[in-house]
Amino acid sequence: MPKVTVILTSYNHAKYIRETIDSILNQTFKDFELIIVNDGSKDNSLSVVNQFTDKRVKIIDKPNGGVSSARN
Repeated sequence: MPKVTVILTSYNHAKYIRETIDSILNQTFKDFELIIVNDGSKDNSLSVVNQFTDKRVKIIDKPNGGVSSARN
């Protein structure tokens, strides 16, 4: 089990999400999981996120409920 969990919420961030995920995955500390919550994006954010195959990345796709809902 990882020591750290990073939660990244996204709503229509296709333009920036790849760079953000790359930055997280390239940290020197490696013992973490990255949970990405796609909060009902209407752009291609989910398609971009699904391109990542790193085993530390987990994806949750949910209907839009706002940032607080996505974090919970």
